[in-house]
Amino acid sequence: MKHFSISTFWIFIFLIAFASCRSSQNPSQNNDGDIVKLTFLHINDVYEIGGVSGGKFGNLARVAQLKKQLLEENPNTYLILSGDFLNPSVLGTLKLNGKRISGKQMIDAMNAAKIDFVTFGNHEFDLKENEVLERIDESEFEWIATNTFYYKDEMIQPFTRNGKELPTYLTIEPKNSAGKSIKVGILGITTSYNQPDFVRYTDEYQTAKKVSQEIETQTDFTVALTHLLENEDEKLAGVVPNLKLLMGGHDHENMKFTYGKTIMAKADANARTAYIHRLTYNKKTKELNIDSELKTIDNSIGYEPTAKAVIEKWDAIADSVFTVQGFTPDKKVYDLKEPLDAREATIRNHQTNAGTLIVDAMANAFPSAEIAILGSGSVRLDDQLTGMITEYDILRMLPFGGKIYQFETSGKVLIDFLNAGLKNKGTGGYLQYQEKLEFDAQNGWTLNKKVIQEDKQYKIVTNDYNLTGRENNMAFMNKDTNKEITNVVSSNDIDSPQSDIRKAVIVYLEKL
Repeated sequence: MKHFSISTFWIFIFLIAFASCRSSQNPSQNNDGDIVKLTFLHINDVYEIGGVSGGKFGNLARVAQLKKQLLEENPNTYLILSGDFLNPSVLGTLKLNGKRISGKQMIDAMNAAKIDFVTFGNHEFDLKENEVLERIDESEFEWIATNTFYYKDEMIQPFTRNGKELPTYLTIEPKNSAGKSIKVGILGITTSYNQPDFVRYTDEYQTAKKVSQEIETQTDFTVALTHLLENEDEKLAGVVPNLKLLMGGHDHENMKFTYGKTIMAKADANARTAYIHRLTYNKKTKELNIDSELKTIDNSIGYEPTAKAVIEKWDAIADSVFTVQGFTPDKKVYDLKEPLDAREATIRNHQTNAGTLIVDAMANAFPSAEIAILGSGSVRLDDQLTGMITEYDILRMLPFGGKIYQFETSGKVLIDFLNAGLKNKGTGGYLQYQEKLEFDAQNGWTLNKKVIQEDKQYKIVTNDYNLTGRENNMAFMNKDTNKEITNVVSSNDIDSPQSDIRKAVIVYLEKL
């Protein structure tokens, strides 16, 4: 039998004590059972259930499969979507049994993917009141609405899901293998960017501060689902510094910043990527460690069978409708050399390459026209297209389709039309036009470097909605009542690019 010297004994005791001290201070250690871990699988701004870039990226069935894998790693795993999913999408514009789908396909796929929590995005409120209420009732996941409320009968009240009020916050209680649990508060904060008559918002920052203070004593820490611009997330972190993690949306591009002690992250739109946030909390030391991994959602991840079947069902519905309309969704059209910017924040405020492409395609459909002009509200992609694009991508970009028209009018009406577009900056009434049309303060509007003459006649191509007079500041642009709008022509031939703006774009790209 070996014997330790006294000095060796005391060294041995010291090392044990030191190791014990170190493990209690390190939240990654689980020696005493005080460590609780949870995982958030975080996506945002998802409009396409079946993926993008020809299916190369995204797909909610892949996201669902990733959740299953993470659940094996940690049973305390939650799948969250930080706003914008009911609209826009080309599928949502289709009709089923005479009724527009309006996001029904998204709820169906999200239910199948086992989404846990969502918050509202601004695009949820593109839908009509009854459609929003129907989609909420169809959902099997929880909506968190900290600052978003329903306005009905002159009363501000919570939205409801099957008669139950949507919570202003949630508390979850993940447990470790020893049975010890923690309480985590979750807020849901939405930008006030889009407010139809049936919606009311409270101030994002003060409401978040008030609610987080109310639940502070009930929870170990609080996180938030946010649908805000990045600078607004930064402001929120400044006003409510006790928020540990902001799982954001609205910006469409992946990013990760630290503001003070708050981490903010966003994934790429349409689940091209997802963030995996692994949180480790030490109940004894109150320390929280957050490890955030950006994960590409591509063919390296399989498809969860139930969600895959739901997506295939909706794809079949869409294909049958598009085939009747003369489209082949999977057909490859053009390999983009640079991203095509159809994001709402840009195309409704500036000329973009997506807008230029579309108006050039419109002009191509009417070779004798002098200028083509587009109402940017016709572009509903709110995303960027990259790489090889298909006919389905064109359908996504211009989901409402519609005829394009050539007409003649005076330079005065043309100038009024263009000036109205400037007034509509920030809305769908902002105009996109060909590069040969320019404006400067000294010369006003010029076409091919020549000042537009008020008494001269011009041949113009535009989308159908711009000739209804219903656009903001454009009541005079009604082809049925304005006698200065003459020689209006289009085509009813289903194969003609004049019959559908999407076909005009496809024909033009194939020509290129």
